[in-house]
Amino acid sequence: MEEQASIHNEAEWVPAYFHAKAEKWNALKSMAAQRAQYGHEAYASWQMHSWEELARSSEKALSPITSAPLREFKGASLYLS
Repeated sequence: MEEQASIHNEAEWVPAYFHAKAEKWNALKSMAAQRAQYGHEAYASWQMHSWEELARSSEKALSPITSAPLREFKGASLYLS
């Protein structure tokens, strides 16, 4: 059960990490736009979209793990002793 919970948590953390990176690049894009740094803005936009795509694809790939209920196996305690 503990290992299942760990894997489930990690499957949620991966897309969350990618979302956080996308948000960071979105903020940098906004800063560059305010300063009229168009090259920086374009690069930040590209980075933001790349991280958003990673978030979307990882959510899709990991959805079987995150949507599955955690189960406790009755025989699991036999292997712990």
